[in-house]
Amino acid sequence: MFNFLPRLITGIFYILIVTGSIIYSSESFIVVFIILTSFAIYESHQLWKKIKSNNFNYNIPFPQLFVIQSMTLLILIPFCFDEFYNPFPILLIFILIWISDTMSYFFGSYFGKRKMKIKASPNKTWEGFIGGLLCSLIFSFISYNYIQEVYPFWKTIFLGLFVPVFGLFGDIYQSKIKRKAGVKDSGAILPGHGGIFDRLDSAMGVSYIAIIITLI
Repeated sequence: MFNFLPRLITGIFYILIVTGSIIYSSESFIVVFIILTSFAIYESHQLWKKIKSNNFNYNIPFPQLFVIQSMTLLILIPFCFDEFYNPFPILLIFILIWISDTMSYFFGSYFGKRKMKIKASPNKTWEGFIGGLLCSLIFSFISYNYIQEVYPFWKTIFLGLFVPVFGLFGDIYQSKIKRKAGVKDSGAILPGHGGIFDRLDSAMGVSYIAIIITLI
């Protein structure tokens, strides 16, 4: 409970910054996402240095490459529409990520009984994952029919289905990196949340399937 208020304030501030930068202009989107990418690269590099000190046979800088590649894909998504900046696809993707993450946490906390048996994330449950996936699917349907048609219907539903899955992959990958480095969070810039890398891990995992669905 002591950590709830700073976590809530930081989460709201982060969402407002990301949402505002996406909606305001292509320039604000690029600037903010380059800044976020830079912080995430720095944090992943610090993790990498800890990993090297703990596991000197681990010689490939996967964390930094993962951050650079996945964030580049995210930045490209709104520019894949007739060479004009379209903020709504990347906004929809982030909303689905936030809904999936939030509802996975909610369902896992209140109803979670069956562990997914993931060593890097031992607290994740099937109830949490399925709850987040269902809420993501429901919002994708509502978004297409009642808010705004951003993608064709089948692409919108596919995003609702795959965002929780690939978001989980991103979370697990980042958790493995932190476990190898022997730390709980990638940084401390976001009170109650850790680092930028912690906040963007799901988005980084989603970036690969999101760019594929966008381009096909």
